[in-house]
Formats: sequence, structure tokens, C-alpha cells
Amino acid sequence: MADLNPAQLAAVEAGDGPQLILAGAGSGKTRTIIHRIGHLISARGVAPHRILAVTFTNKAAAELKSRLSELIGDDGGGVVSGTFHAISLRLLRRYAEALAYPRSFQVIDADDQKALVKRILKQANIPADRLHPSFLLGWIEHCKHAGQTAEQAPACDWNGVDLRGLYSTYQQQLREHERMDFSDLILNCVLLMREHADIAEALQRRFDHILVDEYQDTNPVQHEWLTLLCAGHRNLTVVGDDDQSIYGWRGADIRHILEFERIWSGAGTHRLEENYRSTGAILDLANAVISKNEDRHDKSLRATQEQGLLPQWQVCNDEYDEARQIGTQLQAWRDAGYAWQEMAVLYRSNRQSLALEQILREQGLPYRIVGGVGFFERLEIKDALAYWALLNGCGDALQLMRICNRPKRGIGLKGQEQLAAQLSGSGLRAHEWLDLVAEGGVGGVAGKLAPLARLIASLRPQAGTLPDRGLMALLQESGYLDSLQAMGELEAASRIDNIHTLQRYIELTMEQEITPIEFMDRAALLQSGEEAGRDDENEESVTLMSLHRAKGLEFDCVVLPGVEEGLLPHQRALDDGEAGIAEERRLLYVGITRARRHLKLTTARVRRLFGETHYPLPSRFIKNLPPSMLQQDTPVATASAMQNNSGDMGVGSNVLHPSFGEGVIIDFEGSGDAIRVTVQFRKAGIKRLMLKYAALQAA
Repeated sequence: MADLNPAQLAAVEAGDGPQLILAGAGSGKTRTIIHRIGHLISARGVAPHRILAVTFTNKAAAELKSRLSELIGDDGGGVVSGTFHAISLRLLRRYAEALAYPRSFQVIDADDQKALVKRILKQANIPADRLHPSFLLGWIEHCKHAGQTAEQAPACDWNGVDLRGLYSTYQQQLREHERMDFSDLILNCVLLMREHADIAEALQRRFDHILVDEYQDTNPVQHEWLTLLCAGHRNLTVVGDDDQSIYGWRGADIRHILEFERIWSGAGTHRLEENYRSTGAILDLANAVISKNEDRHDKSLRATQEQGLLPQWQVCNDEYDEARQIGTQLQAWRDAGYAWQEMAVLYRSNRQSLALEQILREQGLPYRIVGGVGFFERLEIKDALAYWALLNGCGDALQLMRICNRPKRGIGLKGQEQLAAQLSGSGLRAHEWLDLVAEGGVGGVAGKLAPLARLIASLRPQAGTLPDRGLMALLQESGYLDSLQAMGELEAASRIDNIHTLQRYIELTMEQEITPIEFMDRAALLQSGEEAGRDDENEESVTLMSLHRAKGLEFDCVVLPGVEEGLLPHQRALDDGEAGIAEERRLLYVGITRARRHLKLTTARVRRLFGETHYPLPSRFIKNLPPSMLQQDTPVATASAMQNNSGDMGVGSNVLHPSFGEGVIIDFEGSGDAIRVTVQFRKAGIKRLMLKYAALQAA
């Protein structure tokens, strides 16, 4: 244990009873967990099989096993380790009969789970445009994460549908098929211990010490699982960082780690604050950002590395200029000797990837999207492109088949086969055949497409003049956008926002005077990852991924785009009040602490959001930081930007008004004493002011 620092050593050698190890980013938490287990075995005489180590991923469990074996040899293999779900499954194999399940029950996979829910909704005569299967599954999972059975779930009416009743039906059919879903594994273990005291006591006697990693990510049912399992001996060691609690949206409850000392009286607390990953300058920024959160354990990361270069903050003209500036920076890091795979662009919203994908491909830079799909691979984007292609006379049979029943038009699989045969037999191209359908010239199942065909025909003259127009009208009037609402408010908003982003991309691309067919070719290249595009994971490439998926990873060079109001913090978080803002601040902290050597943050003066042009303010998380924390690099504005007489204000300048508060200049007009400025204020909206009398100050 000679390589442990004093704080790590104190945590390793702590006695019995509850122990809270607050492990800051890059502070060697895995090393500390491994050595504590080793100490329990070698110095305290605890039998390896009497120790349970709980992780959140199979990868983490495998790494723990491997490193433990390296430290203490064969004894490491005797430690029981795994995820909450894996350990629960192991316990249920032994005790399932107490819940009236056979020991041979199976865990239903995602495809079968969705198919089961679809059958339930069909039996109940509930169409997908009224209640989407994925929304119902998400609601049921939310209840299970909260530790609620179908009987305990809150009453919930969605579009006139009783969700609690469907939850009950879903559980009944799972039981009839002798199946449990993934979330059932933990909940049913909790039910075992809630309802069967003898089983609870047996399980409590099974282990002498329990250790849990990433404790800040536990949800209520996992918390109860641990509480029940440790009730006898209270030898619970949890390792986590409240400053990295970023999964509240999927049920994680930060109070479990914040209130650990209250919940577990007499708990020992250990702070790991020495960071072995990042430079001092990066950690200074991270500490300054997270210190603004009030409800947190007091701690501050200290660098063991050199001070290094200041993180950069660059203000760009729009999201495409932002992507170009990012590409330029990535190339500069490459020229400085850093490998592509040691660079990452971490964004708040997946829709930010569109501009990045397009520009990085144009610049010939290799990239890969991790843990998600490319923009053009998303279901709603494929659907929207199919509609657009048919509207603009370049759609084919496959695209027609894709959207013929989206939204539902009563055209099932047999109907689609008939449509395909009718189209093939006509010898016409898809858009020509649709014109014939619109005129009533095709009978049979094609009649169900007549309203759509007539709508496309009515919008085509507009599209012929302006090919970038008409998409949103077509999707709205066809009922497609309304059909997305069945997925739930947040999911629908995200998908519709992606479609607006596509519309913006179409507008910008068609300005290059290309044909609709040429546009579809470009989209196909982006979708397939040809040319520079998405490289294989084993090849050298820049990583593009969301901030949420980046947790636990580290890179030499990191870019965080869109550090601005409405993105980071996200608009949904702003609507959630202080709790939402605090989690967004933690998300930025996670992003900052992924960087080892170099960090760049970017903000756009103008960004398209939800189909509208916005003039975002820089994120509150960085706006009021001391100037010494960041090296600000603001490129020259576009040719349309004009300066006022004093030369210190221009389009994109942040200003302060005595009455309207904070804002950003979005336009200048006039000259001399007649200059008028248009300002987007944070609270007061857009105002046009005479600059001479406006009393604006640089913010």
C-alpha cells in the first residue's frame, strides 16, 4: 500500500461500520476500493466469499476482479462482485419460488419486451399514436426504479389511458410467461426482503462487508436493496462523488450520497481530493464551476500534474462556424503530436452532432460517434428525409414504403406488399405514381394513400421553387409530427427538435444550388460514414459523444461545444428550477474533468433551436468566472457584424441595460448618432434601442 496517499490509506484502513469515500474525479477511487478489499482479506481476516462488491457496469466488475487478483492473487477470485442486476439475478435463482416464480424463470430481452407491450396495447384497442409502447415501458421502468409495484404505482391517466392498469396487465403477462424484465430483478429482490423476514435474515448473514462503487448514481430501489442487505452488520462502504451525479433524469437520487451520514449514523467520511489526471489549470476551472453548487459535500480537487495551459473559451458566429473552429483546433492538436483517439468532442445534446459530422467530414478529419447513432441514422430523420425526397421528386419505392404507414394509415404488412406490387407494375417512379394516386387513378389499398398524395401534390409547386421549403408543412399536415407526441412530451420534443435541425441543414445545403438528388447523396454519405466519416472503433479517430456517456472516460484533449444558456444548462433544466440547474452544472464539471492536458469550450452567437433562430447568452456557469480561469479567444465576427463608434460593441457583444438587464446585441443599423441596436435580453426579450441613449454597458 506504499503507493497510496494519506487520504486513500485512511479510507482503506477504516474500521467496521458505514464508510463514505468521497472520490473526486481522477482521484484513484478504483485503486482505493481494490486496496480496501485487499486489506479486509489480508489484514482483517475477512473471507473473500464474505465480501460483496457492487458496480454499475459489467466492465467495471471485470476490471475490479482483474485488479484484485493482481493485488492479492487467487483470493481475489473468491470475492463476490457484479452489478446490482447480476447479483439480484443470482439471488433470485435461489429464492424465486418465494415470489411464485420458478427458479428457471427467464429474463425478457428488449425486443420481446417491446413486442409484449405492443400486444397488450393492441388487445386494449389503444393505437400507438395515442400511447406509444416505448413511453409506457419508460413509465413502468420509472415506477420500478422508485421501488413501486403495479399496486403501489401512482394513478396516472395519459390521453385517457390508465397507465397503472396497463402496468398490472404487463406484470401479469410476464408472470404467465415465467419472465422478469431487467428492472424486475432488483425490485423482486427488494420484495423478497420486504415480505420474507427469514430470507432477509439469510441474505444479511451471507456477507460481512458490502462495497458499492458510483454510489451517487443509485436510485431509490437500489438504495433500499442495500439498506435491507446491510441491516444486520451495517458494514457498508460506498464510493462516489456527488459532484458527478448526472443521472437524475433516469431515477438516480443524489440525496443518497448527500445524506449518507444522516441515514447511516456514525459513518466515517473520507475525502479523496488529489487528482492524478488533469493539469492544475483544468482543475482550477473545474473547482470554480462546481463550487457554485450549494447542496454538495465540501471538497476541492488538487493537481498532482503540472499547472499547464489555461482552458480556452471561443465565441463563434453560429453552430457551423463553431464546428469549423473545433475542426481547426483538433487538427492543431494533431499537428502538436496528439493521437486522434486521444481527442474528444463532448456535447450536451445529440442533435449538436449534425454540424460536427458535416464539417469534420468536409475537413477530412476522422471521427466516430460513441454510444449513439449518427444524426442521419435516427428514425425521425430517416422518415423526414423520405417525406422530403417524395415531395421533391427524388423519392423511391423504399422511401414510400417507409412512410406509407407513418403515421398510421391502416396499411399493414400485406397492404405494403400490395402497394409495392402496384408501384412496381405501373412502371412509374414513386412520385409519379403518387400523382396518379392523388388523381384517383389507382384503386385498392392505394386509396389509403390518397390524402397524403394530394397533400404532396399541393405542396410540390412551392418545393419546386424553393426545395428547402415545405418539409415542416408536409410533416405537420400529414399528421407525422402529431404522431410523435405519443412518445411522451420530452421524447417528442427531442425528435421534433432534430427535424428542425434537419430543416436548417437543408436550407444551408440547398443554398449551394445543388439538386435534391445531390442533397440526398450527401445525406447518404453522412449516414453511411464514407469518406472521413465514422471510423471503426479500433481505428484512430476523434470521439464524438454526449457528456452523459463520457462519464468515467478521459482524453488528452477535450472540446465542450455549446456552453451557453439553453444548451448547458439545457432549457429543460432551466424549467426544473435550482435542482435542474445544479445537475447541469455537475454535467459541465464532468465534461471539464475528462480532459488531461488541453480543454476548449465554445459558445455560438447564433444557434438554431426548435426551428427558430436564437441568440444565446454564454452559460451562467462560465460567465462570471474570474478572467484568469480562461483564455478567451473570440474570432472576428462575420462581415455583417458592425462596430459602434467606440469600437467596443458589435453583434454578439454581451451588454447590460439598467432596466432590461443582461442581453446580447444581435443587430446594428444606421450610423453616427442615429445608430439603432437590436438586443436580445435574457428576461425582457428583444428590444430595439437608440445606442446614443440606451446606456448600454459591456457585460
